Amino acid sequence: MSKIAHVDVFPTAIGMRDVFTIGTGFVGDAASAGHHIFVKLTTDDGYIGWGEQRALPSWSYETVESITSTIQFHIAPLLLGQNPLHLNKIHDAMYHALKPAVSNGHPFAKAAVDIALHDLGARILGVPLHTLFGGKRHDTLPLSYALSIDTPEIMGAKAKALSPCSCFKVKVAGEPGADEERLRAVHEAMPNATLWIDANQSYAPSRAIELLKRVAGLREIYCMEQPVASQDWFGMKRVRDNAAIPIAIDEGCFTSFDLAKIAQLECADAVVLKVCKSGGLAECLKSVPVAEANALEILGSGLTEAGVGFIASVHLFATLNLALPAELNAPAFLDTLAVSGVDIRDNVVTVPDGPGLGVTPDEAYIREHLL
Repeated sequence: MSKIAHVDVFPTAIGMRDVFTIGTGFVGDAASAGHHIFVKLTTDDGYIGWGEQRALPSWSYETVESITSTIQFHIAPLLLGQNPLHLNKIHDAMYHALKPAVSNGHPFAKAAVDIALHDLGARILGVPLHTLFGGKRHDTLPLSYALSIDTPEIMGAKAKALSPCSCFKVKVAGEPGADEERLRAVHEAMPNATLWIDANQSYAPSRAIELLKRVAGLREIYCMEQPVASQDWFGMKRVRDNAAIPIAIDEGCFTSFDLAKIAQLECADAVVLKVCKSGGLAECLKSVPVAEANALEILGSGLTEAGVGFIASVHLFATLNLALPAELNAPAFLDTLAVSGVDIRDNVVTVPDGPGLGVTPDEAYIREHLL
C-alpha cells in the first residue's frame, strides 16, 4: 500500500499579463508577479500528486510566507507515512492540529494540500479526480471572466476583447455613479452577455441599494456578489431585502457551517463556492447539500489560481449544476498556467478524463521561478 514519503512546497512567482484590481484593492499587473504555492506529494512507490493555491492577503489573510510555513512545519509532518487514500484520517489530523476559528483556519494552506491528496489518490486508483466526487455531470465547463475595475471605456473594450465569453463578473468599487457607468459600458459593448456584479465588500448597504436602483433597467444583470463587508451579515440581509436580483455571498461564507447560519439569517440568495476559502475540495463540497436544502443557488469561482488549482476547480464544478458559468480567471490574466494538458476553446474548458487532475505540472518552470 502506498505511503506518503516526501512533501515538497514551492512558493512560486507567476506573471500576470494585465492589471487586475478589485473592490478590496490591487491584485496584480504585468510588472508584479502573483504568489502561488505548489505542493508536491510523492509516495514510497513513486506516485505523485500536485496541489496549488494563490496567496492574496488583500482578499483573505494568508500570505505566501504563512501558507508555505504552515504546510512545511505543521501539515507535512502529519502526512509522512500516511496512506493517501485515507483522506478522512488525514483531514481529521490537519483540523486537530490547526483548529478553525469561528469559521475556518489556514484554509488556503489546507486547500493546496487537499488538492494534492486528491490528485495523488485518484492517480493511485487510476481514475480522473471528478470520479472521487461521483463523476462529472458535464463534459465541458463554460467560463466567466472577471473585468478589473477601470474606466468604463476600458472595461467595455476588455469585455469585447474576451468574446465569445458570454458572462462577465464585473468588478465594482463602491461608487454608485461610477459603477453604474462601468456596468452600462460593459452592457453596451456586449449587449447579450450576462453580468455578474462583484463588489468585493466595497459598499455600505444603503449605497449598494442605490446602485441596484440605478441599474434596475439592465435585465442582463443576474446577481450582485458580496456588496458589504464580510462580517456584515445583517447588511447583506438589508441589501437582499431591497434587491430585485439575487444577492450572493462570498467572503462572508467560508464553510458549510457559515452557510447554515447564512441560510437561517436569510441574508443571501446564492453562495459562491471557492476551493481556497473552503480548505480544499472535500470541504468545499460539504456546502453543496446545505445550499440545495435551503434553496440557495450555487456559483463557482476561484482566486486566479494557476493550472493546478484551476483544473481542480474544474473537476469539482463539473460535478455540480452551477447557476452561471464558472468564474475561473487564470486563462485571462496569467502569463502561464504552468501545466500542460488544459484544453480551452472559446472560453469553454474540457473536463480532463486522465488519472488525477489529468494535467501535467511544469515542474521546471515552478522550480525556476521560486520566490
